[in-house]
Amino acid sequence: MRPCLLLFTKPAEPGRVKTRLIGDLNPQQAAALHVAFLDDLVAQLRGGDYELRLAWAMGDGEEMPDRAEPGLRQRGAGLGDRLYHALADAAAEFPRVAALGSDHPDLPRERVGQAFAALGRSDVALGPARDGGYYLIALRAAAVEPRLFEDLPWSTSELFERTLERCRELGLRVELLPEASDVDTPHDLRRLAERLAADPRACPRTRALLHAWGRLPVAAPSSPS
Repeated sequence: MRPCLLLFTKPAEPGRVKTRLIGDLNPQQAAALHVAFLDDLVAQLRGGDYELRLAWAMGDGEEMPDRAEPGLRQRGAGLGDRLYHALADAAAEFPRVAALGSDHPDLPRERVGQAFAALGRSDVALGPARDGGYYLIALRAAAVEPRLFEDLPWSTSELFERTLERCRELGLRVELLPEASDVDTPHDLRRLAERLAADPRACPRTRALLHAWGRLPVAAPSSPS
């Protein structure tokens, strides 16, 4: 049976998404960028050997966004609780499950395949983020348990190391994926713009916005061979 990838995201409500970019961008621009990130990432993830589902952080009474991909509502009091419940529900159907954030639109689809392949050797595959968190966690179904997500310092630079400690505490074998960076801050956005300037095929929706806002640097011409 194919594994299941849960892409964690939010509806693009101005002032609610990409909030650390507000100031450098206005709330409407930040919301538009969030949509572009999600659309570019979903386009890259399509066609993988897994089932893709969008896991939405929804307010009370908020309607599910109208998208072609299957969706579900996150449930739980905090991020750890929401991760656990979504992964546990998926693990009741699939032998391998993963959760991925939507803040890195140029993440290659091959990275997800690498994570699921690692579960042939390990119980957990973990993608460290440069800010000290993690951008992806993949688990064998039997490894999905509440303790892996309880009482951790979410959204801090300690999360990745504390998660590794928790895996050791639970006797789970871990394989690490290559490091990646979320795009949360103006500095992160500038680094993304530089990557997109160097690769004209990457992230067309995000590229179009950055170009329209004058935030896409001009790539240096290649030297003649």
